[in-house]
Amino acid sequence: MRALSLCLLLILASCAERWERPGSSEGDGDAANAACTDRAQLAVPVQLAWQIVAPARIEREQRCWMRGGREYCQVYDRYRPAQWGQVDVNTGARDAWRRTCLRDQGFVFQGYRPLRLD
Repeated sequence: MRALSLCLLLILASCAERWERPGSSEGDGDAANAACTDRAQLAVPVQLAWQIVAPARIEREQRCWMRGGREYCQVYDRYRPAQWGQVDVNTGARDAWRRTCLRDQGFVFQGYRPLRLD
């Protein structure tokens, strides 16, 4: 579930980037971005590695109960072990490759536009 959320976030974030070049339309920038994304995928393939995705931690918990019309509470610490997951370690290099591809074509990053779902 976490990996699916991360993939969805990356897809939405890449769609919201605005790349412009003098004399070209917004659609040209989107098409160039998509083409460079495809080329970057081939140039810098996915490389999965096991990494800690959530560190070990101590969580403080409180349990309360009623006895004889009075509330009693107990506070205790619970150890949560680290969570491991497979992470693509080439994400940064792939994004750098895509940005270089766009810059080589004369596009300039202009920030992020509001996401459109049409």
